[in-house]
Amino acid sequence: MIDLSGSVALIPGASGGMGRQVARVFAEHGCDVALGFYSREGEAREVLDYAKSLGRLARLDRVDTTSLEAVTRWADSVTAEYGRIDILASCVGAHLPQGFGLFVEQDPKTWHGIIEAQMMSFIYLSRAVLPQMVARKAGRLLSIGSDSGKVGESGVAVATAGHGGLIAFAKAISREVGRHGVTANIVCPGPTEGPTLDKLRSQGTTGSRMVEELTRRVPMKRLGTAQDIASAMLFLASKEAGYITGQALSVSGGLVMN
Repeated sequence: MIDLSGSVALIPGASGGMGRQVARVFAEHGCDVALGFYSREGEAREVLDYAKSLGRLARLDRVDTTSLEAVTRWADSVTAEYGRIDILASCVGAHLPQGFGLFVEQDPKTWHGIIEAQMMSFIYLSRAVLPQMVARKAGRLLSIGSDSGKVGESGVAVATAGHGGLIAFAKAISREVGRHGVTANIVCPGPTEGPTLDKLRSQGTTGSRMVEELTRRVPMKRLGTAQDIASAMLFLASKEAGYITGQALSVSGGLVMN
């Protein structure tokens, strides 16, 4: 059984479906947690209460992860309270104000915000925590990404670009900090149960058929779950994964195999 006892994890995006499950699983495996959210405080507070019920140190902060100054202040505050940060497990995702749509029909004013959330947040967060990890010669940098960053996805071209940049950054930074015992990896979900697919299903027969087609294409014949993603994040955060770095791990039931 993976044991994170004595470790401290910084988990931004803890109010989303995947982020909430990642935080729960980390706490269940002994990790103290510092949870970050930007919206939906109620959902994040439920996870906070759960972690505390397990006897973990836990705190919750509203953080704008698209600001280097904000995430640096947050990381410094957590370090002052907990003594260190061992794991960055970013679950931040971009809000797509226009949903899915052709690139040439999208409002260019939304692009900057998508890239800031999808890619730059992890870069800012990594900059905030890396100095102490390098000094201790130990640490884990993790983020949830997407298989779209590997193979592309129509309808979300700019978000896909952000995912691709996220993967490239993790590969590059892993080369820089590997000698210091720090790893950097991205977990890439495929089609996963959650609000996006629920919204598709709510659009009537067409949406439901799209979800059915997604499921049909997955070799394992089911969609992913937040637990599937959290389990991958847990493993990569553990000492058992200490020789794995610079990887973009697909958690997609075999839909993407590279």
